[in-house]
Amino acid sequence: MASIAQDGNGATAPDQQIRQPSRLRLVDDVAQALEDAILSGSVRPGDRLIETRLCDELGVSRTTLREALLTLQRRGLVRSEPRRGTFVHRLSRQESMDLRRARSVLEGFVVSTGHISLTEADFADMQGLIDAMALCELPRDVASIIRLDLGFHGTIMRAVSSPVMYELWESLNGRMSALILSSIERRHAATPDFAEFHQVLLDALRTGRTATATDAVVAHYIGLTPDDTESLAEITQAIDTMIHVPA
Repeated sequence: MASIAQDGNGATAPDQQIRQPSRLRLVDDVAQALEDAILSGSVRPGDRLIETRLCDELGVSRTTLREALLTLQRRGLVRSEPRRGTFVHRLSRQESMDLRRARSVLEGFVVSTGHISLTEADFADMQGLIDAMALCELPRDVASIIRLDLGFHGTIMRAVSSPVMYELWESLNGRMSALILSSIERRHAATPDFAEFHQVLLDALRTGRTATATDAVVAHYIGLTPDDTESLAEITQAIDTMIHVPA
């Protein structure tokens, strides 16, 4: 099978296997097949995706492929460069920080205002997700880590009394795959790190103390990168300011 990607230096990457999509919901299936290849490390950040070879490999038209690539572009997993092609996207540090700030502000705000009502069943579900994270292995299980992470934070946000807040949070989900992939690549993060990060947050939420839980939410996102810890107080202050804005 011909290689469907080139590395950042223009060299042909080793042969990659991408699962064949079903004929139903073809664009979604092609996008998922490509996302699986990116998350599994078969194609890596900086690699150029070769459209003609992808079409042959997946058995789809160029129109279908390009629609799938647009889907991945909206998720932050690929980028298109005029006259150069489509590349697996590597989030810049600023993009990564902006995404983490956005998530921390949204989740921190709903926790700090008491607009969530987590039950013991919710806590049990979240603990189960953490336990599953601890069993994952990198890089093989990146896709599972992302699914479990979204499930964990989704449990928090589904307990929010404001549908608008949940919709805003959900709108960022597409880019979380790129964010987690970037975190793994830059920090060479081990799987236990993800389980431990989430365990600390769950323990804080269980206390029922608003300030403790809010600080834990912000630290969960911003504290992932030691160089960015100075932003913790800044974001916590921003959340506090929003709380006191008159309705």
